[in-house]
Amino acid sequence: MIGIDPIKIRNRRRFRRGAYLPLILLVSALFLAYGVALAKLSFSNTKITDLHNKKITSMSLAEAGVNYYVWHLAHNNSDYCDGVLDDADPGNDSKCPAPAGPGENGPFSRDYKDAEGRVLGTYTLHITPPGSGGTVATVRSTGKVAGFGPRRTIVAKVGKPSLAKYTLLVNGTQYWHQSGQRINGNVFINNSGIRNDGEITGDTYSTEETYDSWWGQSPGVWGEGIFGGIREFPTTPIDFADVDAKMAVIYGNARDNGVGQYYDPSGEDGYHLVLRENDYELYVVNSSDNSTLDIGKQADGLPDQSPLGVGVFNYPDQGVIVFSDDVWVEGQVRDKKLTILAADYNVRGAGRRKNIMIPADISYAYTDGRDKIGLLAQQNILVTAGADSDLEINAAMIAQSGEIKINPYGVIKERIKIYGSMAHNTGMAWTYTSPMGEVVSGFRTVELIIDNSNITYPPPFFPVTDSYQILSWREE
Repeated sequence: MIGIDPIKIRNRRRFRRGAYLPLILLVSALFLAYGVALAKLSFSNTKITDLHNKKITSMSLAEAGVNYYVWHLAHNNSDYCDGVLDDADPGNDSKCPAPAGPGENGPFSRDYKDAEGRVLGTYTLHITPPGSGGTVATVRSTGKVAGFGPRRTIVAKVGKPSLAKYTLLVNGTQYWHQSGQRINGNVFINNSGIRNDGEITGDTYSTEETYDSWWGQSPGVWGEGIFGGIREFPTTPIDFADVDAKMAVIYGNARDNGVGQYYDPSGEDGYHLVLRENDYELYVVNSSDNSTLDIGKQADGLPDQSPLGVGVFNYPDQGVIVFSDDVWVEGQVRDKKLTILAADYNVRGAGRRKNIMIPADISYAYTDGRDKIGLLAQQNILVTAGADSDLEINAAMIAQSGEIKINPYGVIKERIKIYGSMAHNTGMAWTYTSPMGEVVSGFRTVELIIDNSNITYPPPFFPVTDSYQILSWREE
């Protein structure tokens, strides 16, 4: 029989109990480390969440600053100082304190409070007024939460959208956009509706829920064509009579206040304006053909016109040329912004309204916004029978009480491309077809393309709508 030593057995038991201690300590340390890491992660996530929320709040404060100034301009559209006047010149209500940057007024800071009156943070505004003849201000708004927190800045263009934001604006008459035709941009039909069987790449608006169309009672916007943007009807009308009032202001400022160049009635058939890169030629039209609207020819084959003065003039600094007569316009500009008005507000009456005729290309050297031409006619804007078969017109055009078109001369031309916009009162026609759909007069191909830069930077003193809006914005 083998004997068992009781002392050795007790020692083995003590050894087993001691062997678990390192393992217990290791597991405890791991749990402790995990707990600390979890606590740190939770704390870090809390900080990240707090920072994220503050960033969102700061952006909201910046947006609130922009929205506030839209409201402010709607109530005081000449104040670009947030109501803060220059203490050094207290009698001058239009003078701001010294600008913070080139052409920039500010800073102007305001607290933003919640419904219970607690200050959530501030927004700080810097305002850049519009340039001469412009209507769009730049608002730089920086939002910051109360206490420590990040700042975020929005730069927004704020102003009244010009009528040039629409590729086509039709007043008081229905419009049928036919199959195979395309309009690049937005369309607005005032006091009537539109049938679209072609393609409209932008938004389409009508002021009417329904209208009495050539096909019967129809929705304000309808058709089997392609609508690239929203269809909104009914919507708020545009006051076309107000366009006439704004054109009258341009006319009066040029005639009476020297804001631009003004020309009295020619005493003949009108004027011929030839745009050049750095200046323009001007002639008096001695005769024109009423049936074709072309400038008449002399026996030697030269145009029947005579130079006015030296015949060559520099562009006015304000970018406005006003003719109290009919005017033929053609040529190209380079790095110029120009508005041309044909109107006579000295004598009232439909028979006295003035027209713009287009006998050849009107074009820009640059189509990136550096060049602008506005054509404002009291009556019609008309392409002459002798115009080029491949014609290009770069301009924002308004025929306040008439049409923008080519008459049915019985002459077939290949293409007209309009880069800009058109607004007219009674109609537009570029192509005339037979009952079988065959082109019998006008242009075979019509291209209408919006100049998007006119939305925020239209030609000088170009008519605008009456409501202030945020036209564009970006985070700085």
